[in-house]
Amino acid sequence: MQPQLKTAIKEIKLTLQIKGEKKEVSCYVYEYTQRCQELPQFPLGGNTVTIKKIVDGQRIEFEYLPIYSGFDIETTNVITDESKAAYMYHWQLVIASDEIGYIYLGRRWELFFDLYNRLVEFYRLGAVRKLLCWVANLGFEFQFLRKRLLWDEENFFAREERHPLAAPTKDGFDFREALSISGGSLAQLAKDFTTTQKLKGDLDYKIMRTWKTPLTDTEKDYCINDVAILAEWSSFIFSKYIYPDKKIPLTKTGLLRSEVRNELKNILGYQGTKDYKQLVQNAFPDCETYQYWFRWLFRGGYVHANITNTGYVIENAIGEDETSAYPAWMNFGYYPGTPFIARYDLENFSRYLKEKCCIITVKFTNIQRKTSISYESKHKCLELTDALIDNGRVATAGEMKVVLTELDWQIYTKLYKWESADIICLWTSEKIRLPKFILNVLNRHYLNKAKMKKAGLSGTPEYAIEKSGVNAGYGLLVTRMELSSVKYSNNLENWELKENDLDFEAEKAKQILLPQWGIWVTAHARWALFQPGFKIIDELGADYIIYNDTDSYKCRKHPRVLEIFEEYNKWIAKKIQSAGLTDPAFDDLGMFDLESPNITRIKTLGAKRYLTEEDGKIKATVAGMPKSAILNFDKDPFAAFDILGMELKADVSEKNTIHYEDNASEWIAPDGVKMTERSSAVIFEIAFTMKLDRFYRAFIESGLDERSVLGN
Repeated sequence: MQPQLKTAIKEIKLTLQIKGEKKEVSCYVYEYTQRCQELPQFPLGGNTVTIKKIVDGQRIEFEYLPIYSGFDIETTNVITDESKAAYMYHWQLVIASDEIGYIYLGRRWELFFDLYNRLVEFYRLGAVRKLLCWVANLGFEFQFLRKRLLWDEENFFAREERHPLAAPTKDGFDFREALSISGGSLAQLAKDFTTTQKLKGDLDYKIMRTWKTPLTDTEKDYCINDVAILAEWSSFIFSKYIYPDKKIPLTKTGLLRSEVRNELKNILGYQGTKDYKQLVQNAFPDCETYQYWFRWLFRGGYVHANITNTGYVIENAIGEDETSAYPAWMNFGYYPGTPFIARYDLENFSRYLKEKCCIITVKFTNIQRKTSISYESKHKCLELTDALIDNGRVATAGEMKVVLTELDWQIYTKLYKWESADIICLWTSEKIRLPKFILNVLNRHYLNKAKMKKAGLSGTPEYAIEKSGVNAGYGLLVTRMELSSVKYSNNLENWELKENDLDFEAEKAKQILLPQWGIWVTAHARWALFQPGFKIIDELGADYIIYNDTDSYKCRKHPRVLEIFEEYNKWIAKKIQSAGLTDPAFDDLGMFDLESPNITRIKTLGAKRYLTEEDGKIKATVAGMPKSAILNFDKDPFAAFDILGMELKADVSEKNTIHYEDNASEWIAPDGVKMTERSSAVIFEIAFTMKLDRFYRAFIESGLDERSVLGN
């Protein structure tokens, strides 16, 4: 007897984005309970979209169905002293078109693959015809699927082991990660891009469930919404990127890179673009130099606690934050525009520092900081002897060899003094502004974001796109070429990391941006951060600086401190005008904003470790600890936050980690149900422990009794 057509358990509405317009369609929810279960015909979709890809110089075309799909699973943990494993007890898959949608709920893998195979057959999927299926965090689901499917190894893409961004199967399903594009969590993706929202609460991994464990209607709704969000997200991606650009994005930086390429072609045309690319190739470093620069010359944001203000509570402080620091200095700064050439006429060193972009290899003898502010990271020192290290940064050294830009050299002259500085080699390049095709795209996003925020549209997908475009600008400049490949092997049923697998010259030929621009944008941001800091040090003393983090200050409260930041902002206003940014939306670009005017208490224990209290609310920035967990201490958090260390037990830490179980596992549940997995991922709670390096702790303790507590 043939199974009867199963009645949908529920109807929901999907709000899809069709050609830029929102459209509400009915979506029916079915429980998939048996093989070959009769179902309504799958959505037809319509004409496929051709996506072209170049592989080893050959153009390959894929046909993607205009079907909006998403997949998600719910799992339960089984953790013993000997092993950790997880088991899938519920899956949900959405398939939708512009006209109708279906969500299928199932409990066992064999039923999922029954449906999977029916979809492959119905849509005639394979090597060319593809169905795009979004997963929020693909690395998690992939760990359960990886030994159950055959993967298209040639078109598989991952930046790192365990984290695929594109995992196509040989059957024609193309699983893609959504969060690598949207950023944040699935809840944030929904807030930014979709009408359907993630329901509050979750299906706790700690509660043991099997495929026979009944779920409440509320729990089912939680599962339904998770994939409904992915269907709406898929329609947005089709409407915004796949239909117009014939490309499927992988990351938000990749989206911006595509825009920049198009802007380049629009401005310069075919021949101009070709000529420009040749200039880039001429100025591009060779492989050895490229790696050397990023190892020793590139530095990120300056994040550090002033040692004199570390380890105890300070009262009456302020917090100043720089508005869009990296976009600002992409507009205001200068950048290397020609090939670097070696300079041997060191008598002209001072002139080169003023007129050129410089790469300086220098060896300092008996170098020491002038105040309590330490600048250089010990990890950027080619040679370092007899050093005193202040939370990872050099306070003093007998000898120190480093590679600096001229901007870092200026910072050195303000913060360090030395017995001698031997310039080992000097390279210079001519200064240019970043090309218009980069700034046009960046500033268009910035302008649109500001206007939409002012118009009250900050909760729309359009605003999220503009905000993402601004935030991705920094990543666009500093993203490094990946010369190693990360693949998944069907034969090995495991990951393969191939070091230096890709040809440097071939990857270099694809570039339209110079890697030195990423080095200089971070150098400009550090230099700009220190400009008000230098004044504070000169006029009030270094004690007034408590903490820095890339584009922000925490300072002791003083009228002159506020005036110094206002003076800096007036200087920046001139920079804005000089850059031709006349729209009022740019008026605060790169300026410091008094974000926290009344910090009643602040305490820091080093980089990425500080607490603040403002208006009676305690906030924590402690590396590795969820922000809200600070309130779970059974005493004043400021007392618990101590140089002796602190600990939160697993049940209150709110901190999770993940264990990848690569072997098959089996579990007989208390209800007698046998659960099996070929591989799994276990997310579980762990304790949070903070311990200070013993040398850093001694460094702090050596001065605690002697410090004056200004402003208390």
